[in-house]
Amino acid sequence: MDLGLSQKVTLVTAASRGIGAAAAYELAAEGARVVISARNMDTLKPVAEGIASNTGASVMPIVADNTDPASVQMLVEETEANVGPIDVLVNNSLGPSTARFGELGDEDWQQAIDIKLMAQIRQARSVFDKMVSRGGGRIINIVGTHARFAHAFAITAGIVNSALLSLTKSLAEEGAPANVLVNAVNPGPIDTERMRYMCEVKAKIEGISVEEARAELVSETLLKRFGEPREVGALVAFLASSRATFMTGSCIEVDGGLIRVI
Repeated sequence: MDLGLSQKVTLVTAASRGIGAAAAYELAAEGARVVISARNMDTLKPVAEGIASNTGASVMPIVADNTDPASVQMLVEETEANVGPIDVLVNNSLGPSTARFGELGDEDWQQAIDIKLMAQIRQARSVFDKMVSRGGGRIINIVGTHARFAHAFAITAGIVNSALLSLTKSLAEEGAPANVLVNAVNPGPIDTERMRYMCEVKAKIEGISVEEARAELVSETLLKRFGEPREVGALVAFLASSRATFMTGSCIEVDGGLIRVI
């Protein structure tokens, strides 16, 4: 199936590992011209080289810090100067730290808001009006199922993810007249470094082993396993493609059947 992504300029943020790296790979495999960003070139460059080697696509790594508005703006300017106007933003960010509710102070909540909610707001803001003025574009927000399936041990993620779902719906409404399509992907338990951290936190809070915490989270899915980053990346590529032209404001779970209520 041709997804119509050949030569499309795509920017994938927080792409040095996990879901971001997997999304970049899937887009590159479809012939897109991919820019990946993260805060550390030492981890970012090998990912870019590996994707380029395996797909034959153009992949450019650019260091950027999505907690810094000036850095985000620089990322967009450098992408457009060296690759071209951005057709697709895969709006990814780090997950926030978490703990038992009573242990979270104001600074913890502010950090959670800054590194995920505000990071994605900054990144979307940096491309949104440009896409509107050009008459089209795609923004794909990587959010997470904790917005709809709350866990006490993941309370910071649940709060900021809920806000990102609202952002997705609001931007979809504003972007629709200009054919700027905005959708959200909600990964469930995906086998990443982030998920390993969440298992450790759950274990600590509940007084169980990490293995028991993982088993409990696996048991919540219908498929009885954690997902793989590539399984999220495949949906990202579809939403970026010419096959998804009537989709905007959608919030789609990739969760092995975790969410069971519409």
